This record gives sequence, structure tokens and C-alpha cells, in this order.
Amino acid sequence: MPKREPIDVDVLCRGAQSAVLSGLARGDDAIDILAALASTDAPYRFVPDVALLELAVTTLDLACPVGAEPLQYEGLRDRHLPEVTFRGRVEHRNSHYALYAAACVRGGLQPDLLNNAGWWQTPLWQYAVLALVIYSRAAAERLAVPVEDIARRIAARHGLELTA
Repeated sequence: MPKREPIDVDVLCRGAQSAVLSGLARGDDAIDILAALASTDAPYRFVPDVALLELAVTTLDLACPVGAEPLQYEGLRDRHLPEVTFRGRVEHRNSHYALYAAACVRGGLQPDLLNNAGWWQTPLWQYAVLALVIYSRAAAERLAVPVEDIARRIAARHGLELTA
């Protein structure tokens, strides 16, 4: 059996984060961002779930600084992700889980991602991207700035370079 090359998870995480934020900064829709990121998925070796949820947490910090009015969850997906249609109970549940997971982390509660989402057919990272897009658009709306500005602010907080 051939030996696998070692992977640097930190490099892959930062690459996935940069790819998603670069897509947001370019104005790509969620489907295109998912497609661009799919090439970084290395099943059983690397998944960017946590790295992407970290960006969603930062986005929530921008959208809802301490003392600000909380985001209304009802209708959040419909308002900020119209290009994606969730079908069936599983897709709806998984999408809600990613949105809740980011909010939990922001509030100081670390969700059990491995037990809760490790067995999913569609990997959590895909729903984490959608959560990031939703929260980025909500933050842009609240702050009255373009989504590109939100992507750049997130990248700056994480020390990430965006690509054209």
C-alpha cells in the first residue's frame, strides 16, 4: 500500500477559509463558493468544518456586537440565501445545525461536531459555508456595507489573504 503524503492541516484550513472569503468578496453566489471549495475536501484526511465555523462566528461578531439587537432567526435563510433550496428534513436540519453551531461557539458552548455531524452524508463543511454566507449577508445588511467589505473584515481578523 502506497504511503500517503503528510498534510499540513493548518495550511489546508487557511486555504479553505481564504477560498470562501475570496468568493464572498468577488460576489460569487453560495453554489459557486461551494464548488470552488469542493476541491479542498480530502475525505478521511481533512475537512474544514471547524475552520469555516470559526469564520461564521467572526461574522456574527460583526453583525451583532455586544449590546446590539440580536438577529432574528425566523426567515434568516430565506432572506439571505435565496439561491439555495433545502429539500427534505435532513437538509433543513443540517442547515439549521450549522447556523446554531456557529452561534453556540460564539456564546461559549463548543458543540460536539464529531458525534452530531460526523456521520452526515453531506459533510458539515458545506453547511458551514452556507451559514457563513447567510451571516455575511446579514452583517452586510445590518452595517449597510457590501458583502465584499464584510469578507475583507473577516479576512483581516484572521490574517488571511484574499485572491482576486
